[in-house]
Amino acid sequence: MLARGLRALARLELEPVLAPGVDEIDGYLAGSDRRRADDLLWALSDDAIDAVWCARGGYGAQRTVAALDLDAFDALRDREPKALVGFSDITVLHALISARLGWVSFYGPVVTSLGRASAYTLAGVRAALMTGEPFTVAPNPDDDFVSTLHAGQATGPLAGGCLSLLAAVAGTPLQVDFAGRIAFFEDVHEEPYRIDGRLSQLLAAGCFDGCAGIAIGEHVDTGPDGGLERVFADLLGPLEVPCCFYLPIGHGNHLATLPIGAQAQLDADHGVLRVAEPGVR
Repeated sequence: MLARGLRALARLELEPVLAPGVDEIDGYLAGSDRRRADDLLWALSDDAIDAVWCARGGYGAQRTVAALDLDAFDALRDREPKALVGFSDITVLHALISARLGWVSFYGPVVTSLGRASAYTLAGVRAALMTGEPFTVAPNPDDDFVSTLHAGQATGPLAGGCLSLLAAVAGTPLQVDFAGRIAFFEDVHEEPYRIDGRLSQLLAAGCFDGCAGIAIGEHVDTGPDGGLERVFADLLGPLEVPCCFYLPIGHGNHLATLPIGAQAQLDADHGVLRVAEPGVR
């Protein structure tokens, strides 16, 4: 899958440079924690590298952060921002970059998912990373239904990721704060009661205090959709902020690429999310 994804990058007219440890295996992880941390720091620091595109998700990003030389990482604040792209487990790296560097990073497909990416997904990559223009997250081309859970419009920077990982970093220095922001989240292979628990944890931690609006992405293989809508209505309805469900964000067949930290506009009445400023220049 990596080779197929690298060919997809080449078709996007990008020249992949592999990190030294990209082929390493350490138990159920892609190399040791130190190797992954060192590779991340190298890729973010090397002036010859224009962007860091994560090879895959899965599990391990929390351990990568724990092994990272944070002094060297913090020194990157004085450098030109560099795009990091990935989703799912990469939520932790997005949280790290937001918290310590303040850069815009991109919640989008990992390299191994690019090889079989839909035309929608590839168009989203180009819109977010290659045009430098505002863009709209279009509905799922296979099913354009978007459910309005609370009507209204909201404006603010984007923040979010995979719900399981957002809950995992709650109560840590990487806790994601949605105050004044448009929150987005999605998940995969989780029953409604587990999504309920993770969302309840974020609410109890105060992550949604002052949230401007909420864009809920697809929740793939998570049981009956009706059960999820009830969870979201029960837990997020009392916030009384614009909120809609079923946007093509996450682990589905079609994946929008969202610039975390960039200004966006959510029209929950019509299920439309517009990215108002480019994440790249």
